[in-house]
Amino acid sequence: MTAVAIVTGGASGLGAAICGRLAADGNHVVVADRDGAGAAHVADAVGGTAIEVDVRSARHVASMVNTAAALGDIKVLVLSAAVETRTSIVDTTDEMWRDVLDTNLKGPFLCMREVVPRMIGAGGGSIIALGSTLGQIVSAGYPAYCASKYALTNLCKQVAIEHAAAGVRVNVIAPSACDTGLFMRVAESSGDPDGIKRMVTSNVPMGRLGTAREVCDAVAFFASDASSYTSGTVLPLDGGLAARRM
Repeated sequence: MTAVAIVTGGASGLGAAICGRLAADGNHVVVADRDGAGAAHVADAVGGTAIEVDVRSARHVASMVNTAAALGDIKVLVLSAAVETRTSIVDTTDEMWRDVLDTNLKGPFLCMREVVPRMIGAGGGSIIALGSTLGQIVSAGYPAYCASKYALTNLCKQVAIEHAAAGVRVNVIAPSACDTGLFMRVAESSGDPDGIKRMVTSNVPMGRLGTAREVCDAVAFFASDASSYTSGTVLPLDGGLAARRM
C-alpha cells in the first residue's frame, strides 16, 4: 500500500521544503495549501498530489483527508500551515486574533481529528507539528502567535497520550527564525530585512538563523521508524535560544 504524507502549508517556505524531503524518502506527498496554484507547482516538482484547502474549514479538511486516503495509507501528517501578525495586544483586532488562532490552532485540531482515525485503521502513523520557539517563550508583539503555538504544543501532547497505544505518534518541532518561511516573509516586508536578521541572530547563542535542511532533517526523523518510541515531545531547533531565555 502506498504510504501517503500530507503536508499542510506545503505550497511555500518550510512546507515546500518538507514536501521535497518526504517525497525523496519514498512517500506520496499530498501538498495541501489554500494557495492552489502554489500547491500544484510543488506537487509537480515532487511527484505528489496538490489539494487546495483552507485548514480553518472542517468541510475542506474532511475533503482533503478523504482524497488523501484514496491514494493510500496516511502514514505522515505534517502541520505546517501557519500565519502570524506583529502587533501589541492592544492593537490586535478581533479579525487578527481569529485568523491566527483559526489557522495555527483550529486547523491542526481539524486535521488531527480527521487523520487520527485513518492512521489507527492503517496500523499507526506519525503526526509532526511545526510549533515555534514562541510556543515555549514569549516575545513582545506576538500575542496571538505565541498563544496559538503554546496551545498547539499542549494539544499535540494530548493527542499523543490519547492515541499512543494505537500506534499514532505526535511530536512538535519548535524552530526559531529560519532562512525560509514565515520569518523571511516578515523580514522582507519590514523595510529593513537585513537589520531584522541581524537583530534576531544577535540573540541566538549560535549566532545564525536555522535552515530549511535542519527542519527537514527533524521532520524526516519523526516520520521514520528511527523515532518509533518517541511521542509527545517538543524538539527545539533554535540554536540554543530557548535555553538562554527559559
